Amino acid sequence: MKSFKFYSLLSGDNQRILDENAKFVKIEAGTELYRQGDECPNLIFLTDGRVRVVRMHESGQSILLYYFCKGEQCNVNFTSTFNAVPAVGTAIAETDLEGYKIPASIIAKMFIEDKAFQAYVFDQYAKRIEHMASLIEDIRFLGLDTRLLSFLRSQKTNVINLSHEEIAEIIGTSREVISRILKGFEKNNIVKLSRKKIELV
Repeated sequence: MKSFKFYSLLSGDNQRILDENAKFVKIEAGTELYRQGDECPNLIFLTDGRVRVVRMHESGQSILLYYFCKGEQCNVNFTSTFNAVPAVGTAIAETDLEGYKIPASIIAKMFIEDKAFQAYVFDQYAKRIEHMASLIEDIRFLGLDTRLLSFLRSQKTNVINLSHEEIAEIIGTSREVISRILKGFEKNNIVKLSRKKIELV
């Protein structure tokens, strides 16, 4: 936990409590950390890896809410843990993860008592609100093809190892629509397609 910026700002007592109760964990890629509707008994703080948080619809489709990575903590996880309410999304490990799990009771005590931890939590919420506002703008004003291309280019690699179905889940549409748009991209020499692999040209 010492790698998190807020740790050095905590009181000595809270540092000790955190050290005694934080459980180091390793989680394999593809694992669901929690599902929409679950009540989360603890919080996870990432020291390595990336998690995708999606909102599921009763139709079976889903849409990406946000990612969280090293040094961050999940707002859906925090809200469910702190308030003992069902999670409003599902969190999926996109990569192998490392981090710490901390019981809800410890988090509640720290949030009430320690301003440094409060500031960290509110900073995480501010980032998520900004991302959600951007997402709503994109859905409202950008075409699906533009959103898809923007997503592909945001992956920081020219080779994206995701299936059309996985991308559809992230973007919030059907696999058939994603496949059609990608074939159009390939025809226009924007991408090269192969099984569970998309290469940006």
